[in-house]
Amino acid sequence: MNDPGDNLPKQNYKWPWFVLAAFVLAVVLAVVWMSYAIKHEREQSDFSAPLPSSPAQR
Repeated sequence: MNDPGDNLPKQNYKWPWFVLAAFVLAVVLAVVWMSYAIKHEREQSDFSAPLPSSPAQR
């Protein structure tokens, strides 16, 4: 008829939420880090580019 396990409350696990939060945090940090790295790289390449009106140096 009825199994004794049917009346037990369903377990709510907390660890999947911690894994999901860690994954989302890792993605957000990766996006922020890469945007900073790209900005830094663009600033360096613009700074070291020769001016178009200056003569070539030996």
